[in-house]
Amino acid sequence: DAWNAAARAAQDAADATSCLTPKLGRARPLAEKSIGHPDAGAVSLALVARVAGEFLRATQA
Repeated sequence: DAWNAAARAAQDAADATSCLTPKLGRARPLAEKSIGHPDAGAVSLALVARVAGEFLRATQA
């Protein structure tokens, strides 16, 4: 349950990055064009947490 809660929180946080302007990294040169798109790293972390939670839930059954 903790992993699933963490995955939801990570997804919410990733979604919240879509209104930010990147200051560092590969998205920095795109700056204004990046607004409206979530940070790829944050999305990836949310996906990893979701899959881990699903795996742990499936192995407990």
